[in-house]
Amino acid sequence: MDAIVGLAAAGKTAVFRALTSGHGSSASGSRGEHVGVVKLPDERLTKLASLAGARKVTQHEVTLHDLLAIVGPGAAPSPDAREAAAQSDALVQVVRAFQREDVPHPLGSVDPDRDVKAFESELALNDLSVIERRLERIDIVLRSARPAERDSHEREVELLTRCRSYVEEGTPLRSLLTDPGELKALSGFGLLSLKPVLLLFNIDENEVARAAAVEAEYRSRYQSPSTEVAVMSAKLEAELAELSPEEAAEFRSELVAGESPVGHILHLLQDALGLVTFYTTVGDECRAWTVPAGTPVVQAAGRIHTDMERGFIRAEVINCNRLLDLGSVAEAKRHGELRTEGKQYPVQEGDVIHVLFHV
Repeated sequence: MDAIVGLAAAGKTAVFRALTSGHGSSASGSRGEHVGVVKLPDERLTKLASLAGARKVTQHEVTLHDLLAIVGPGAAPSPDAREAAAQSDALVQVVRAFQREDVPHPLGSVDPDRDVKAFESELALNDLSVIERRLERIDIVLRSARPAERDSHEREVELLTRCRSYVEEGTPLRSLLTDPGELKALSGFGLLSLKPVLLLFNIDENEVARAAAVEAEYRSRYQSPSTEVAVMSAKLEAELAELSPEEAAEFRSELVAGESPVGHILHLLQDALGLVTFYTTVGDECRAWTVPAGTPVVQAAGRIHTDMERGFIRAEVINCNRLLDLGSVAEAKRHGELRTEGKQYPVQEGDVIHVLFHV
């Protein structure tokens, strides 16, 4: 699940409506929040299904959680909102870049760069509190720890102390921590500045014609590992999502608004998470799957079915675009382009994978 977060009056709920209306289902949460499921648009999957004659097409689904806003300048997230954000896989941070006199900005003026820093500061304060509490607990445990236990606790102290120094310097943890072992050790603490982020700048309707240029400008300032950048006029897109495709296309043409940015934004969110997409055709179903980049194919097979991982023999692999060019698996075999890969092959973006296994 990915959490939609941001300062008050940034347009979070409009973003939620734009991303889910007409594409997924939504329902009110227990605290007045919203949860929605949206299918990730995937032209390659559609073409592969047509090629394979699949009767069932299963897209990858993205679950979005529209959290309550931070209340006022300098306020920390509410406990409920913080807990929900901590349990999320990534944060969609909505940043206000639109002017509306009837919706005053809680900080008095519209300044996207200031708001990005302000919200990052709130994440840092949250993480500093979490780290300090954990270090206090470990200090108590270390006083009576056995020699065999002391080493692991001391390694944790070293990691958390390093994280504390990063946070105190104002550097998001996602920018500095990449070691898989360290990330695993920190995974249970719910550190918010460690979460991958999609910065979504909510722009004025009169800027949609130059949205690509605006996005490029923000991207040059903010894109980094685990941080992606996109723009959207959320109010406009939420309204268009309620129209028929024909009506929406007509309005887009009048506004020179181009295509819907929803698919682009959802794919950027997957990029922020460091995910790659692979495809399978099993029986009459063609399906898209996502796994972290670098995942061994044997583990990806386990996503399809645990028996496939347990009894893995080998995988037959071809890039989806190449398969579409060749026109069939038979042609791919004839051209020698259907590769055989072993357990440790790292799944690549766009792989079509057939797993051979025996249990």
